[in-house]
Amino acid sequence: MSAPRRKRTRALKKPGLTRRAFLRGLGLGAATMAGATALSGCGSDNNSTPVDARTNPNEVPTQKVSFLHSVASGDPTANSVMLWTRITPENTNRSVAGQVDVFKDEALTQTVKTLPFQTDASRDFTVKLDCTGLEADTIYFYQFLSNGVRSPKARTRTMPSTASKRALNLGVVSCSSLGHGFFNAYAQLAKRNDLDAIVHLGDYIYEYGTNEYGSVRPYEPANEITTLADYRMRHAQYKRDEDLAALHLKFPFITIWDDHESADNSYTEGANNHTEGAEGKWVDRKAFAQQAYDEWMPIRLPEPGNRNKIFRHIPLGGLADLFLLDTRLYDRDTPAGTPINPAEGNTSSTDRHMMGEEQYNFLINGLRQSQTPWKLVGNQVVFHQWILKPGVNNPAPGPVNDVLGPSGLNGDAWDSYGAERQRIINALKGADGGAAVNNVVILTGDVHSAWVADITDNPNLPISQAGGYNPLTGDGSVAVEFVVTSVTSPGLPIPDEVVQAIRLTSPHIKHVKMSERGYSLLKVTEDKVTCEYWAVSTITERGGSEQLSASFDVIKDSNRIQSGLPGLPGPLAGLLG
Repeated sequence: MSAPRRKRTRALKKPGLTRRAFLRGLGLGAATMAGATALSGCGSDNNSTPVDARTNPNEVPTQKVSFLHSVASGDPTANSVMLWTRITPENTNRSVAGQVDVFKDEALTQTVKTLPFQTDASRDFTVKLDCTGLEADTIYFYQFLSNGVRSPKARTRTMPSTASKRALNLGVVSCSSLGHGFFNAYAQLAKRNDLDAIVHLGDYIYEYGTNEYGSVRPYEPANEITTLADYRMRHAQYKRDEDLAALHLKFPFITIWDDHESADNSYTEGANNHTEGAEGKWVDRKAFAQQAYDEWMPIRLPEPGNRNKIFRHIPLGGLADLFLLDTRLYDRDTPAGTPINPAEGNTSSTDRHMMGEEQYNFLINGLRQSQTPWKLVGNQVVFHQWILKPGVNNPAPGPVNDVLGPSGLNGDAWDSYGAERQRIINALKGADGGAAVNNVVILTGDVHSAWVADITDNPNLPISQAGGYNPLTGDGSVAVEFVVTSVTSPGLPIPDEVVQAIRLTSPHIKHVKMSERGYSLLKVTEDKVTCEYWAVSTITERGGSEQLSASFDVIKDSNRIQSGLPGLPGPLAGLLG
């Protein structure tokens, strides 16, 4: 979230008060991994090794294997889902074969598909199969088998067909710092039976070492991760967490990376938490992080073999389309050292891009072509403006500037790329010559706190002027944004008085909560979208309870927050949230 800073030496490197001075170190050693080619209706990822169809995993076990990292599924469509596991072999110099069986029933008696695979050290013994030819809106069960050993039994589901307007429930999470505690938010989500999928908005892992950011749990490896082996080990440690594993066993994940999957405050050509030379070349470190992410996550790459590209579209039946962005590594310019003056709204440098032309066209064309009532956008960093004091820079040094930047804005978010943000807003309004787009809901993580906001040109401009906004009625808003809190990562080091100052000068912001950890539940119906904020009671020990902290509605075609906490109807609820 802070403006980028370079580490001069390893000895001087510390996580400061920035939102992202956090995590590092995870794993479970593993060499590399081998491709998996699926038969019987499932395809493999791009770097797959053909499987000899004669291989029978039930015949003469060639070596001992185990499933230490359980199984997972992801990127569900109406007729397909990715199935993932990792084999831990006794001998890492040999390949491992096996199969995954897909069933219609929990008792595992009604076989739908049997899909062979083969994997080896070149892919860290992970297996990822794109299982196609499934029925829409259907719950399936699956189990991997290799050398006579069976994995845990897991559950997944496909999305509704485009003809279906069935209501959807999505769990939405971000920012799980293992160093800061236990993933009780995942545990609470795993108890639910009403979810279609989990949308993870990034910071699934953190790159820091033990005690560098958070000291509740140690990392594997203990050092900051910079190499391919390091990143693999960190993913391996996360996959062994019992609460995360339980959630993967229950629901398919839809994921994007944020910065900590590579390094703090990353962008295309570098990162705040990377010292060129001392920590290798950024181009290599980024590639290592992307390779490990592809290997260890149940993600379907939109371009097979291109690990650099994860922005993609996932249809969620006839009710919603989900557009997933990469506002980190694909085409993001260096964040501004001095962000724009907050009094000037969205008028930052026109030559600085958050996502670039290709991704802009993917998003806007996709939104305009969507035939569903709702358009959901999975986005890494805060889209709406944070305005500390209109027309006046924030001169005070220290924690506030570390987070918000010298001009009082969030330099690690869209505030630092205001011209491109304005271009998107113009497109939503239809001010670019194209058709206007309604019912856009932006889902964001990154800042470890809850924010609910209307999206408008300039929140402090009277509605009588072009681009104006009325905070009481929401007139002038073109979309809404729900920024979800973190699973464990600590809130921003912004004093309460500064938060209140932002609220007073940012009337488009309807709700802020800095202290809670947990998850959000997004309920999508044809007439409205509701975002519930659920808070867990503790992260310092495993267990605890949860409670509903806040709930906000967006009514179809309103393009604004229209109700807030229970018992407070209308726009006033948002203002009091």
